[in-house]
Amino acid sequence: MYEFDRTPDHRNNHSYRWDMPDMPDDVIGMGTADLDYFCAPCIRDALLPIAEENCYNYRQRTDEYYDAVCGWYRRNHGLELRREWLSNVPSTIGAVRMGLGIYAHPGDAVIVQTPVFQPIQWAVEGADCRLVDNPMRIVDGHYEIDFEDFERKIASEHPSVYLMVNPHNPTGRVFTESEMKKLVDICYRSGVTIISDEVHGMIVYEGSRFIPLLACDERAKEIGVQITSLSKGYNIMSLPHAIIAIADEEKQRLWMRQIQAFSFGYATNSFALAAVTSIMRGEADGWMAELREYLKGNLDLILSFIEEHGLPLKAFRPEGSFLLWIDCRDAGIGEEHLDRFFMDSAHIHLDDGEDNFGPEGRGFIRINFAVTRSILKEALERILRAFGNR
Repeated sequence: MYEFDRTPDHRNNHSYRWDMPDMPDDVIGMGTADLDYFCAPCIRDALLPIAEENCYNYRQRTDEYYDAVCGWYRRNHGLELRREWLSNVPSTIGAVRMGLGIYAHPGDAVIVQTPVFQPIQWAVEGADCRLVDNPMRIVDGHYEIDFEDFERKIASEHPSVYLMVNPHNPTGRVFTESEMKKLVDICYRSGVTIISDEVHGMIVYEGSRFIPLLACDERAKEIGVQITSLSKGYNIMSLPHAIIAIADEEKQRLWMRQIQAFSFGYATNSFALAAVTSIMRGEADGWMAELREYLKGNLDLILSFIEEHGLPLKAFRPEGSFLLWIDCRDAGIGEEHLDRFFMDSAHIHLDDGEDNFGPEGRGFIRINFAVTRSILKEALERILRAFGNR
C-alpha cells in the first residue's frame, strides 16, 4: 500500500498551486495540474545515488534508458518503437512549440480542438501561426469531436499541422480508436502533420483506453510527431523530460536538425533520466495502479456530492487525467472570472474556464482533484456553504 492520504506541506515548498502571492492562509489549491502526493518510492531510490555522487556532468541516454522506454510502450500499448525514433526536450509544450517551428511556417493555419489549454495557444502564436478552432460539441452530457467542422476547416484553411491533445485538456476526453483512425485518415489524405501532446495519457480510468498516436496505424507513423512526458502521471514536473517519437525518416531528420541546434540531447538532466528509466522499467506500476484507484475514489466523491446536495454545477466525468471540467452557467454566479467567486466565497484556488481555455471555456471551471480525501471533503463543504450563503 502507498500513502495518498498524507502529503508534503505544499505551502512550504514553493508550490505554484498552494503558495501563490496574495492567497489567504487557509487556501485550498485545486488549480495547476500537478499531484499533491509523494512520488513512487522507486523515484527517490533512483535519484539518491546521483545526489550522493554529487557530480552533475553531461550524461548519456544509456541502453538501459532506451530499453525502458521501448519496453514500456510495448507492454502498455503494443507499440514497437525504434531507438532512432526517440529524442527528448525539457518540456511537452516546448516540444510542441519546436514542432510548430519545424512543420509549419509563419502564417500557416494550425487546427486544434477547443476549449484549449492557454499555453497551447501561446505555442501556436509564438510560431506566428494562425490557430483554427475545432470546437468540441456537448452531446448527451459528453464532449465529442465535431468531425464535419474538422473536415470543413481542413479543406478551407489548409492547416499545416493538426495539434492533437489526447487525453484532452480540459474536458478529460480520451479519444477512441475509431476517433483516432478517423482523425488520422482525414489528416493523411490532406497532407497535414499531426503533433500529438499526450502528457495526460498515464492516468486513464476503467472503460477507456488511451492509444498513443504512433500505435494508431501505419499512416500515423508517416505523418505523426508523438510527444509524451511522465510529469503529470508520476508527479515529476520539476524533473522535466519530454519524450518525442517520430517514425518518418524525413520528419525525424528535420526534427533532429533543430534538436542539435538547441543541444537538448547533449545537456540532459541526470535526475530526469534516472527517474524516467526507473518508472518506464515498471518499478512504479504498483504505485500507479493504486493512484488511479485513489483518484477514482476522489472523482466519485465529487460527483456524488454534487448530486446529493443539488449543487447547480454540471461536471463532465473525465476518462483520463485528474482534472474535472465543470459547467457553472446555470449556477447564478455569472460566467466571467469564476475563479474569483470560489476564492472569495470558499478560499479555493481553481482555474477559470475562459481565462485559461479560451471562449469555449466561458462559464466553466477546472478543478484539480489530486488532493487528499480529507482536503477534498473540506473543499466540497466550503463550496456547499458558498452556494448556501448566496
